[in-house]
Formats: sequence, structure tokens, C-alpha cells
Amino acid sequence: MIETQLSSAALAELDLQTLQLETGSFIDPDLREKFSDLLFSVKLAQEMQDAMLDEALVYFLFEHKSQTDPLTVLQLLSYIIRIWEKRLRDGLPLCPIVPLVVYHGERGWTAAKSLRELIPTPSGLAEYQIDFRLPLLDLSQLSDEEISGEPILRSTLRLLKYSRSKQLVGKLTEILQLIAQSLPQGSLPQWIQAIGVYVMTVNKDIGAEEYKQTLKSILPTQFEPGSLADRLLIQGREEGREEGLKRGELRGKLQLLQEMLGEPLTANEELDRRPLSEISRLIIQLQSRMRNRNS
Repeated sequence: MIETQLSSAALAELDLQTLQLETGSFIDPDLREKFSDLLFSVKLAQEMQDAMLDEALVYFLFEHKSQTDPLTVLQLLSYIIRIWEKRLRDGLPLCPIVPLVVYHGERGWTAAKSLRELIPTPSGLAEYQIDFRLPLLDLSQLSDEEISGEPILRSTLRLLKYSRSKQLVGKLTEILQLIAQSLPQGSLPQWIQAIGVYVMTVNKDIGAEEYKQTLKSILPTQFEPGSLADRLLIQGREEGREEGLKRGELRGKLQLLQEMLGEPLTANEELDRRPLSEISRLIIQLQSRMRNRNS
């Protein structure tokens, strides 16, 4: 995706062979809970490293959105600042960070893509303002043929594009065929589980039986009753159902506390986008305020 979204001049300054996912020690627990997606690091090309005194790294922050969010620019900027703050606490220098937003809503993106768009500013104050712009991959505006990259990337982006659409019913076979042809046989069961749980969670037109029938037409031997793929799908569906029940319970508790405190209720759609750990923290904060109010 990086190769398809950056300019040739930017790509020439990167050594994409060094691209790696940042996990564990770099991102503290609070930061991991707030991120929606992934953070990668990549070293600069050798000639760029030779010209720089500090650690020659660039971070790519991937964020995905299924709905237009008016404050996405501000959200991404807050993530970037937190990453920089973490590096400084660890005694590391600041480094460039490139946010890449993948949008897969059914309608085109309408929110601001820069702070300049988000914050109207009189011309006399413009030179004192921060300017920040995010690259946006708007899948709703691309045909299937225009989605480029390696087969596994193309198929994953197409799955995101149609994930909440009725069109996914007709597209799923082709998408799964492309994925099956692109992956080693050993990793197929895990992908089957992940895609199945995702599809059945976000698309109301595809249930377990429809998904299984589609898989049987593509992978007849890998998806026999009782096979590893079959068991993983059942397991994943049960885990998804349990998480849904837990989310509903926490959502109701949070909104009840907000109502008791006389605060505006957070919309269900907003809570569905937040990690369960973040909702739990909010509940603890509200419970503490209730106790203080009643003491």
C-alpha cells in the first residue's frame, strides 16, 4: 500500500525491505488501546542515512475508517504526538511519521483532510497555525481495477470496500479465490476464520451458512465438516458473539451512568468504534464521579 500511495520521490528515500511492524516495547499499553490499526517502521535509503545524524527511521501509521469522521485529522495528529512523546521518553530522537488513512464507507469521504480545512482561520493568523494533511485512500471512489498492489493487498482492500454493502454477496467468491491463490496453504485456515468473523459481523446479508457455502465452492477439501477450517470458523463466530454481548453490556452500563450524571449519551455507533478496554475505563471514571457526588 505504501508503494501505491507515496510519490516516486518519497519512495526513493525509503528502504522498503526494512519495513516491519512495531509491537511490544515501543507502543505503551495506553497507546495500543487507542490505535485502530497498525504502526510500521522503515529505514531510510542508505544515501539518506549517510546524510542524517539521527536515527534514520520513518513510521507509517495506518488508520482505517468505515464512516466519515469529521475529526479524523485531529485524531491522527494526536496519535502522532503521542508517538513522538513516547520516543522522547525513551531517549530517542523525533522522526518523520506518515499517516495513511484507508476509507471503506459506501459514500465518498466528505470530512476535512487537513487542519487548514478543519479550522477556519483569518488570513492574518494563518502563518501561525499548524498545517497537517493526511493521505486518504478512498475505496468508495475506486473501481476494482483501480485498486492496485499485490494480490493479497488487492483482495483485502476489495473486501473492505464491499464489507458493508449488499454487493459483497456477489463479490465474495472472487475475493476469496484471489486470497486463496495468494496465500500458502498453511495460513489459509486463519484467514478463513478472520475473514468469516469480520464478514458476518459487519454484513447483515451474509451469515455462517452463506459463508460456508461460498468457501466450499472454492476450497472443497479444506472446508469439510469437522476440518480445521470449519472448527476455526465456528470458534471465531462464537468469540465474535461473546464480544458482541460484552460490548452491549458495557455500552448499556456506560450510557446509564451518563444519564444518571445528567451528561449527553454517547451514541451507539461511536461506542462500537471504541476498544472494550477504553469503554471499561470510561465506566470506572463515571462510577468514581458518581461516588464523589453522593459522598
